[in-house]
Amino acid sequence: MIYTKSKALFISMLTAIILFLWLSGSFSLWVDGMAAIANNTKKFTDENSHRNKGEYSVVIDLSNIESNIGKAIFNDGTHKIYISSLKSTGSMNTGGYSIGFRSSGAYSLNSASLISGIQHTINIDNSLSSNMIAKLSTEYKGKTYKGSAYGISGLNYKDGDEFYFFLFPNNLQEKNKISLSPKDKIKITLKDLYYNIWTKK
Repeated sequence: MIYTKSKALFISMLTAIILFLWLSGSFSLWVDGMAAIANNTKKFTDENSHRNKGEYSVVIDLSNIESNIGKAIFNDGTHKIYISSLKSTGSMNTGGYSIGFRSSGAYSLNSASLISGIQHTINIDNSLSSNMIAKLSTEYKGKTYKGSAYGISGLNYKDGDEFYFFLFPNNLQEKNKISLSPKDKIKITLKDLYYNIWTKK
């Protein structure tokens, strides 16, 4: 009898806790992270979001691809962008190398923020769209080349997103007759990052 009452009390308390977490938004925040804030367009706005005017660089060592994974190209203590992948495409005619960047930010019940190459926008119909905003350039042997964007994600991670570039334009080898040695070091720069900010209306 005592066991039955204790069990009933435990179930009641657990139900109350789950209900509280659900109503307060804590449950969706725990499950979906930042996306729970960004997608809640009825309660949150992105009106304070804006472009970041800085330029941020990092040197990539092609002699050891794996050593580049995790290198930060931007870090202000709260927001961070670091290299999440780097792969050879097999030819300079296909961009030479593809690179992925992982962006992470901060979120709470009251707000969320993310500095990324992607602009996550709340539309007029209260839907959320994602667009590449950042630009990448690659410095190699005294010349600078524009990288080409080839992929973005939504807010697939609890604390952020991911975006991708080719380090060089397509057909670069054919047009400029250059080759890239696996022993080379190259400097890459990101600019026009976007400061995504979501606050309560």
